[in-house]
Amino acid sequence: MSESVRQDLPASQADDHIAFRTSAEQILVIRKAAELIGWTVTDYVLSAALDRAERDLYEHAAALEAAAPADPDPTDPYVALLLALT
Repeated sequence: MSESVRQDLPASQADDHIAFRTSAEQILVIRKAAELIGWTVTDYVLSAALDRAERDLYEHAAALEAAAPADPDPTDPYVALLLALT
């Protein structure tokens, strides 16, 4: 499994875990996909979850940045004044 691109995230504890129920069909699909690329089901699911989490975090940060008011250029009034005088 590839490493996360988010190196600033804290390392997980050895005893951290996530558990969830799946239907027989869901686990079969996941198991088959993991086998196709030679990964374990755990590595496959963790990779997919991290990919999605990183994308959601990036999109959220980008939305916050887009919503933040841009700092006005303090030279704009001076440039306008100089252009008006010429």
